[in-house]
Amino acid sequence: MLSQLAVTALLGLTASAAPWGPGQGGDWGHGNGGNGNGWGGNGGWGGHGQPPSQPENCTQEPFKFPLSNGFPNVEVGSPELLAIEKQAHGTLPNGPLPSKIQDATATTLQLIAFNEIFEVAYFTSLLNNITSGVYNVGSGAAKQIVENAITAVQAQEELHALGANAILQTAGRTTIQPCEYVFPVSDFDSSIALASTFTDVVLGTLQDALNNFGTDGDDELLALIGGVIGQEGEQNGFYRNLGGKIPSQLPFLTRSAGPFAFSALNQMFVVQGTCGNLDAIALPIFSPLTVATQNIQAQDQDLSFSFKTNGTATDTSDLHIVYINQQNVPVVEPLKNVQTQGDTVSFQAAFPFTENLMFGLTIAAVTNSAGPFAGADDVAAKALYGPGLIEIQ
Repeated sequence: MLSQLAVTALLGLTASAAPWGPGQGGDWGHGNGGNGNGWGGNGGWGGHGQPPSQPENCTQEPFKFPLSNGFPNVEVGSPELLAIEKQAHGTLPNGPLPSKIQDATATTLQLIAFNEIFEVAYFTSLLNNITSGVYNVGSGAAKQIVENAITAVQAQEELHALGANAILQTAGRTTIQPCEYVFPVSDFDSSIALASTFTDVVLGTLQDALNNFGTDGDDELLALIGGVIGQEGEQNGFYRNLGGKIPSQLPFLTRSAGPFAFSALNQMFVVQGTCGNLDAIALPIFSPLTVATQNIQAQDQDLSFSFKTNGTATDTSDLHIVYINQQNVPVVEPLKNVQTQGDTVSFQAAFPFTENLMFGLTIAAVTNSAGPFAGADDVAAKALYGPGLIEIQ
């Protein structure tokens, strides 16, 4: 009976209050300032259309580290780490760490650390908005379910970040420092929708990590990343339920690639010029691709996109848009109805939903090649603009 009441309440959640600004303090590890060590609604990542404005255009007060518990500078065996582990309902792995890793593995772990530090910032801000009452998440059992879940997630992401940086440090590689961040959300519903979509991207990118570790011979890390994938999947099932969706969106989740996750984080959340050592991560940052079509439905249609050329002349005759969805071979479509106004190029492209059943996350990218592409990594190697993130339920 209690669970039925809680689910009913959770599915009816709304949030009308303005957000409590990120990085303005809080309890048990929700502070601001400094730096340290640490992957990757309508109009947003979690909606069905255009991504949010880039961080440099945002007036929101940036979220800054460290937290009041010192994160991301937390020592092994310290009282601060013990408190994080209790909040996370579990510990960092206590087995030996590899003393040597391949270059590609180091880059992958640096991306993981970069993303996980962002997630700590995001869920710290979200938790503060929930516990302070700025976000209306219902009352009674429903509110407690949400608060308990996000409290655990926030600490679990701290452990993910600390773990990735610990592997890098033990192997003599560069650990990743935090940036300042802004979050293009204004209420609980949009916050959860956005969390669901960036978790979709993370789940796709961790598949890429598994492939890289296995290919490069660092297979001792495979089980660890497999455990993280399961944890992130459990998270996303909860977020999807909160949004009134089935918990598992696809039989085989959409594959991504490191450059897409790295680009999306930098385009949408990172305040430019605030990162401690962004250049240490040997991945490209693509120019943004805007998905202009709103409320994309599960049907064949032409979608509208745009990108900025940054003042350089662009020959669009050889450009194509590529859709990555599920574990299928990427779909390539030509650009049509191309128009250029100033430094903005707008165009349309077919979205062949019916033939491919393109539910869940689709990653779109503009490439300088028509392929064919075997998978997400091949698309990333030829991408110029992206990722455009499309979610269809």
